[in-house]
Amino acid sequence: MPRQRVNDIEIYYEIHGGGPQTLVMIRGLGSNLTAWYEQTPELARHFRVLVFDNRGAGRTDKPDSPYSIRQMADDTAGLVAALGIKRLALLGISMGGMIAQEFALKYQHMLSCLILGCTMFGGSDAIRAAPEVLDALLAGDKATPAQRRVQQRSVFTDHAIDSRPELIANHERIAMQYPIPPFAYQRQIQAVMGFDASARLGEIHVPTLVMTGRDDILVPPENSRKIAERIADAELKELPGGHLFFTEYPAEFNTAAIAFIKAHP
Repeated sequence: MPRQRVNDIEIYYEIHGGGPQTLVMIRGLGSNLTAWYEQTPELARHFRVLVFDNRGAGRTDKPDSPYSIRQMADDTAGLVAALGIKRLALLGISMGGMIAQEFALKYQHMLSCLILGCTMFGGSDAIRAAPEVLDALLAGDKATPAQRRVQQRSVFTDHAIDSRPELIANHERIAMQYPIPPFAYQRQIQAVMGFDASARLGEIHVPTLVMTGRDDILVPPENSRKIAERIADAELKELPGGHLFFTEYPAEFNTAAIAFIKAHP
């Protein structure tokens, strides 16, 4: 299993494909690289794709000490450097989009382009989810049946939940492969809550595509609109779906990402 020592942890990673451009993808809260199942095979047909498990998740080490988004951006940079990657396209979703913002602010000389999906910039200007959604998210595996439904609605649309049971079952089956320990999940949540790039986004000067699901109730689409307004010349795409719109409607997401990356070698 490919693991690389970076800072105080060993990071589990995989490389797929061998295209002329390198794409690095960063997952969100509690997730790991297996959840890219609708992206990795398709994007690896066009690019050399690096995926990995964030600090605390999957098969990467899980120290029980404070995490921060900036620290995870440094983890990403350390992994990229250790693998000899000098130029990359960076794609981050949700918490991974926060990590990608921090990476772009500190290491943008390495970036050909940046894609931010269903994410926010933090701080008081960010649009938060409704309290019942946050409560269900924080409940984790201790959620009540009602909260369990809210957990599903926080990532998929009602249409998907009611009419595409195979989509939900497949997603949940894959998510159960390397479940994040409760303490590490809380450490990641604390990192998300402490993140604030709201006053710094104007410092990003790389081609940026911001994407969101129109029906996202976990990270409302207004957050993506605000990000696109603060990064010069950023392009905004609102696609069908909920928070995991790239899993619910992968063809639309993948097509947009491929076109944008290829336009910015």
